[in-house]
Amino acid sequence: MTSNLTFVSAFINIYGDKPFNSKDFTWRFDRFRIIAETGIQLCIYVSPDCLDLLTTFSQEYPNIKIMKVMTIQDTWIYKTTTEYPDIVLPDSRNMEKDTFPYMCLMHSKIELMADTIQLNPWNTTHFAWIDFSISYIFKNISDIQEKLRTLSRRVLASEFITFPGCWDRIPEEGAENHILHQIHWRFCGGFFLGDRNTILDFHAKYLEHFPKFLDKFRKMVWEVNFWAYLEAVTDWRPKWYCGDHNDTILNISADVCSMNLSLFYEEQLYDYPKIETYEPCSAAYLYYQGKHILNTRFINYICLPSGHYQVNHPENTIISKNIVSILNDNLQPVSYDEMQDPADLPQKSGRFLGLEDIRLYLGNDQDILFIATSISYSSKEGNRMVIGKYDIANKICRDCRVIEPPQDTWCEKNWTPVSNTTDSELFIYKWSPMEIGKIVDNKLEIVNTYSINAPFFNRVRGSTIFSEYDDNTLVGLVHFSEDYCPRHYYHILVMLEKETFRPLKYTQIFHFEKLSIEFCIGLRIDQFLGVYQFWISRFDRDPALVSIAIDKVPFCFDFAK
Repeated sequence: MTSNLTFVSAFINIYGDKPFNSKDFTWRFDRFRIIAETGIQLCIYVSPDCLDLLTTFSQEYPNIKIMKVMTIQDTWIYKTTTEYPDIVLPDSRNMEKDTFPYMCLMHSKIELMADTIQLNPWNTTHFAWIDFSISYIFKNISDIQEKLRTLSRRVLASEFITFPGCWDRIPEEGAENHILHQIHWRFCGGFFLGDRNTILDFHAKYLEHFPKFLDKFRKMVWEVNFWAYLEAVTDWRPKWYCGDHNDTILNISADVCSMNLSLFYEEQLYDYPKIETYEPCSAAYLYYQGKHILNTRFINYICLPSGHYQVNHPENTIISKNIVSILNDNLQPVSYDEMQDPADLPQKSGRFLGLEDIRLYLGNDQDILFIATSISYSSKEGNRMVIGKYDIANKICRDCRVIEPPQDTWCEKNWTPVSNTTDSELFIYKWSPMEIGKIVDNKLEIVNTYSINAPFFNRVRGSTIFSEYDDNTLVGLVHFSEDYCPRHYYHILVMLEKETFRPLKYTQIFHFEKLSIEFCIGLRIDQFLGVYQFWISRFDRDPALVSIAIDKVPFCFDFAK
């Protein structure tokens, strides 16, 4: 798979033969090697005294393109700044490191990015700045290298620029008080990413506002300070995310690398029965003895655009009902019947009643089984998982058990049932590391673990059951979310080895319609038609069946071994 992302960096010697803090050429190239050996597409600007070393380096790593040989005096930033001979540096700084040439080098990042965009030797649509020696701040080198490789192959949003940072945005009034006298870490500085046009717009703002800044304040500050100033006093609005000078500097929001599947899918809506004060929500699917079985959850609340709940109950109680449907060959319901809640488990009174987010799966005895989240059947204050038989003949969930997690926790949800030829009481409990548990005496005991260091999988949770993809593999859907108002949900298809459940491959991150509250616990794979069929909900209502060609969501990434 080709990359649409170019990484830009520079090694321009500004300290002569007296490197700061003994960080000489050897030290810096050792740090850069960690970046180069990932294979990501790199464009490097270099000063004449470092050219031979970089040329030798590029012969070992053909993913390096040497852009221009230049000194700091060749930059627009340096030339512009020297037009103001009375400017001074901040008093509160590292006197040895934060020199005038150093400040110019820091500001030249966007200038070099713009130059790379114009030349575009890798023919990409997106560009990222990465400091030449940035790897010295990283702790988990192998994880970071995998994150960079994966990022280089992501499908990226068409218009954005995103920066990591540590501090809140500064106010417009008195903005100069925050940035003129000491370093300000609204932005980290060592990494940022965006599309061609948005980066060029950022560069245009530099050309307009940096001379005005120098003329007004007669102060040469750090580039991150000027960025914070631009954000405060102009209409420049980068997509900021929380990151620091460590591994988190690469923790970009999934917003910028999530595919929109609505560009490709076909949608079907169901004529669900009207139940007063209730809305149809998420639906779980199972193919059973030649029949298409669907369980749809109905809920008595409305999720508002802000993400908050409006509960339709006089005592603010949230109640879940479950409706079973048999679908015809076109996957349209031919019946709707309410499933009775378990009569064989005591149910507590409280704010949450019923079985939530039922997943259906097949037991070894060929019964339909279910696993659900519940607070009202839990022995604890928080969520616990309930399993049992999904008796569609008698329209009841029965033979139910509350399952305790491997460790005592407050909230449990999103266990993914998996089964092999001998055991149907296996569940994927976590995804990073991937932990598979077996029920023993009504408690989940972890029996197998696989290491996963793929980006975002430390936040991934189970969504659908895993279905047969071919003779040797299974495929299921997982999800994770990020804190916005409302929350943003993202989805990934994962491929497992059929017999061992070893993770093999995964797809690009995607969302179904828009970046908001989207949920999916129902998946069907139709290899004959060549489509995935997902039962989704939007804002915990507005359910739909969406179909998309399998080749639109390819398995782009292998799990690193």
